[in-house]
Amino acid sequence: MSGRPAHRRDTLDRPYHGDTLSLRAARADVSEWLDERGADDDLRARVALVLSELASNAVQAAPGVPYNVRVATIDESVIVTVTSKSNNGRPPPRENWGPASLMAVSGRGLLIVDELSDDVVVDEPADGTVAVTATLS
Repeated sequence: MSGRPAHRRDTLDRPYHGDTLSLRAARADVSEWLDERGADDDLRARVALVLSELASNAVQAAPGVPYNVRVATIDESVIVTVTSKSNNGRPPPRENWGPASLMAVSGRGLLIVDELSDDVVVDEPADGTVAVTATLS
C-alpha cells in the first residue's frame, strides 16, 4: 500500500448475515477491496485471517444475528472492526485470550487476532453490542 498520500482514509462498511455461510463472502469482499487499493498478498492474507476469526466469534456469540464489518485504510495500516450483538456478554480480558487448555477445541480466535495485529481493542458501544478492532500494518 505504498505511494499513498499521508492520512488518506478509505472505508468499506458492510453488514453480513449471522451465519457461517457469510464468512466466505466477507473475506472475499474485504480481500477484493484491499486488492483494489494495492495491498500486498501478505497483508491481505493476515487481514483475511483476522476477519475470519472476528466474524466467526460474532456468529458464535449470536447465531443468526447480523454483524457488521468495517475496514479502513489509513496511511500504511488496515483497521478491521467487527461489530456484533453478543448473547454471551463481553469477550474475556486480554490475559484470558487463548484456549482453556492445550486440547481445547476453541478459544484461540482473539489470541490469533492479537498475534497478527499491531493493536486490538475491544469496545462495547451499546448494551449487548461488542466491537473488536484490529490494526494491521
